[in-house]
Amino acid sequence: MRTVLTIVAISSVLTGCIVSRVDPQKPDLPLPQALPAQAQATTQLPDPWWTLFNDPTLNQLIAEALDHNPDVAIAAARVAQSRAVLGMTNSVRWPWIDGVANVTRSKDSAFVNTTPGINLHQTIYTVQGAASFELDLWGRYLRASQSARAQLLNSEFGREATKLSLTGDVARGYFGLIASAQQLARGRDTLATREESLRIEKVRFDAGESDEFTYKRAEADAAATRKSVHQLEFELVQRTNAFGILLGRSPQDLVDRAIKAERTELPQTAMLPAALPSSVLERRPDIGAAEAALNASAYDIGVARAEMFPSISLTGTFGSASRDLDDLFTNPAETWSAGAGLLQPLFRGGQLRSNLKRTEAVREQRKAEYAKTVQNAFREVLDALQGQTLIEGVSQANAQQVAALSRATELAELRYAQGDIAYLDLLDVRRGLFQAQIDLVAAQRDSLLNTIDLALAVGGSLGDRAEPLSASR
Repeated sequence: MRTVLTIVAISSVLTGCIVSRVDPQKPDLPLPQALPAQAQATTQLPDPWWTLFNDPTLNQLIAEALDHNPDVAIAAARVAQSRAVLGMTNSVRWPWIDGVANVTRSKDSAFVNTTPGINLHQTIYTVQGAASFELDLWGRYLRASQSARAQLLNSEFGREATKLSLTGDVARGYFGLIASAQQLARGRDTLATREESLRIEKVRFDAGESDEFTYKRAEADAAATRKSVHQLEFELVQRTNAFGILLGRSPQDLVDRAIKAERTELPQTAMLPAALPSSVLERRPDIGAAEAALNASAYDIGVARAEMFPSISLTGTFGSASRDLDDLFTNPAETWSAGAGLLQPLFRGGQLRSNLKRTEAVREQRKAEYAKTVQNAFREVLDALQGQTLIEGVSQANAQQVAALSRATELAELRYAQGDIAYLDLLDVRRGLFQAQIDLVAAQRDSLLNTIDLALAVGGSLGDRAEPLSASR
């Protein structure tokens, strides 16, 4: 008999696993064998990725952001919530045992209990334990546990993606600050030149050596440059405040600990190599999060299927009851009961079938989201990889333009002093040089930002700041 029961139990468990097992149906996305190669791709991506720039100040700022940014704290709290949900989900796979102790005092009615000499007052002491357990014949609780674990993994990947994105934002903000300070320095140097030219033109105008038109153009040019400087100052202030928020600094710290770009020049851009498609899929946390969400949706379908089959629950109580406290734990006071129940859903207005359809629709959504995440990942890699050469070309062209206009300005100033050209000609060359200087700094900044984008796109790592995951992909 025992052998028969064992065979039945094993058969039920195996049948339940088959009933609730569902294929996530991970999309089969054709991937390129290799990404476009780079002729100058000589620098390997370090771990952590931001040490690529070899800047101690950047390292310090990223560490501060990872410790204090509220988005990281929010992501960590989500992981803690998911871990707690997993614990709650696993708890139903174990028997539930409760204990209760009661004491009641009562009095019967003398008109009801007419037994002569009986004490109408009585006290009853009760100590009981209750146990309940539901057999997971169809794998309902197993799949629920697997779904909760996949959701925990999703939140952990999400936390790592948040931290990785934050490091990129800090690096972008840092280089943006340096570029803004550098542009402001160019603007102030240009303004000093314009004001000196205005002073000279004023002297010439007062001496009758120049007309009012030329003087007023010099005055307007100085005012326009002054306006540009104020705009650059305001941009630097905005970037500074935004960067302070990114680091997680308090409003008071934004005032008391103003951030200053200690570097006066932007660093050189490093050319990163192309990564293999497989490594992109393995290293990017957003792809890992999308895959975990897809797996969780498949487990949820298994839960919905199992809910349509009968459930068997076992219950029992055990304890003692006595009118005298001294007799409470003696053998005659012992009480117990045991039972088993079967519940088969018969009619619920289509609720269970609709829930199954809902979970299947969620899986289709997660499949599409996974495919979209992978597509966006490779688009980001291709954009940044191809941008390395293109943006570098823009920067080189800007540098050539600045060099040419610097020499042209020297010649124009010499020819204007000799009276060979009008002031408007000199003004055009000066404006062109100022704008070219601003554009050159912007191009150098954009090249660095593209390097950051590429490092993140290929799954740049967090080094010691990465946290272990509950399970691997």
